[in-house]
Amino acid sequence: MKLTRAVIAIGYAAVLSCAAVLIGPEPASAVATLKISDGINPAITVSDGALDDLCPAAGCVTAFTTIGVWTINVSTGLSSSPIGYLDLNSVDVSTAAGTLTILLGDTDFTQGPGTHPVSLTSAIGGTTSGTVQWHSGLNDSNLNPATAGCCDQVGALYGPAGPGAFSQTNGDLYSADGTFALALEVTIHHTGAGTTSFDYEGKVPEPASLLLLGVGLLTAGALRRRNG
Repeated sequence: MKLTRAVIAIGYAAVLSCAAVLIGPEPASAVATLKISDGINPAITVSDGALDDLCPAAGCVTAFTTIGVWTINVSTGLSSSPIGYLDLNSVDVSTAAGTLTILLGDTDFTQGPGTHPVSLTSAIGGTTSGTVQWHSGLNDSNLNPATAGCCDQVGALYGPAGPGAFSQTNGDLYSADGTFALALEVTIHHTGAGTTSFDYEGKVPEPASLLLLGVGLLTAGALRRRNG
């Protein structure tokens, strides 16, 4: 039974990772990092390009770990810079009650020189035997939240969602001066043995997209006045 679950988990994560690398944005120049913790044992940290990173692509980091009652954890993080983009997907199996936190962080995102608002839209979906909570965060200091602490600014805590299937889209507004770091964090709670799987994506609109949106709104307003 455990072998079957492991094979399913690894296959699921591998498919998601490869698909995201093939169709996702360009990889980040910084080092995407995963931090996995159960609140009891020493946290496990895996960085892009390290020996224990199972994803060979740049901007992609995969951790296959065991920690406490969490016997199977296959997590993949994807990142793209300088425009803000983070994607975190994971399959996690526990043999007893426990809490697992998975944090993806990366640096060197920017909206250009000077202080800018940073609007981060995040979406999550999956299924769980327990409950799932999540939030985003930003370090204006540009320190990686997975290794230097999260965060100067923390988004709203969403959930708990579950048990069963769940999906939700949220938005958080930050402010950054120059380069900044982003974090996506998911906390899973099981009341007994169970499985959780999810995909979580956070995006910051590119400045060009925001400009086009502004032009579109101005044009629509002008047409309404002209036809009024």
